[in-house]
Amino acid sequence: MGNVVIFGNQKGGVGKSTLAVLYACWLAEMRRQSVCLIDLDAQANSSKSLRSSSAIDEAVELFAGDIGAIVPARAQTIALVPGSKKLADVELVRAEVVIPPFRRNVIRLAQEFDAVVIDTPPALGLRMSAALIAGHAVARPIELEEYSIDGVADMLRTIFGVRQRYNPQLRLAAIVLNRFNPHSSRQKAAMQDLALNFREFVIPARISTRSAIPEALAAGVPVWRLPKSAARQASLEVMRVFELLQQRIDASSMPVPADEQP
Repeated sequence: MGNVVIFGNQKGGVGKSTLAVLYACWLAEMRRQSVCLIDLDAQANSSKSLRSSSAIDEAVELFAGDIGAIVPARAQTIALVPGSKKLADVELVRAEVVIPPFRRNVIRLAQEFDAVVIDTPPALGLRMSAALIAGHAVARPIELEEYSIDGVADMLRTIFGVRQRYNPQLRLAAIVLNRFNPHSSRQKAAMQDLALNFREFVIPARISTRSAIPEALAAGVPVWRLPKSAARQASLEVMRVFELLQQRIDASSMPVPADEQP
């Protein structure tokens, strides 16, 4: 069964969808894996970036019942479960109605694909909870601002709570430092604070603010395929972060020791 990797943050505007798409592309192109990306955000930014990928079903259908036939997995491809505005309606339904079918459908997808990547909405609601209950590893992108760092402890409590009650395999794989400005003394101070308090979760690499990344996704390609010299440094940073992230995900996919299970 493939890993189910969640890109989640309870705050918007931190590059969550961007990194989810780039990570899916990295797995497909660099790791030669078959990948399914589920877009649970009603804004559907990931779906727009992957508009050329083949679609399986709308993401809202994952909460409604068992989805239909799944196209057999092929290496180096990305299948998309696109988001839409209809996803907002999921938040109005009882958890016991929508979460079990979502989990069953994610398990089915994980059986067909080498990896399932879930882009979550920027709020702790039913969609985020469903993703955590169905997932294996969480990557939390963070922008180095004080109010962003304040939410790290809240996200950790949420992940550990879900792990204890519903999903003993769930792990926080990494905190990903995104949109870093090396000239900002405030961000440098925030990075030191983050390393001091959450060192075991922070990836020792960062992705700087670079125009090549959104430019590439707007063109429907990952940044390493953008034919511009400005994309080279961005590509090196992104790939370094994903290599370190994958090491942690591979480690977190090992069975949970009996004494750590709820």
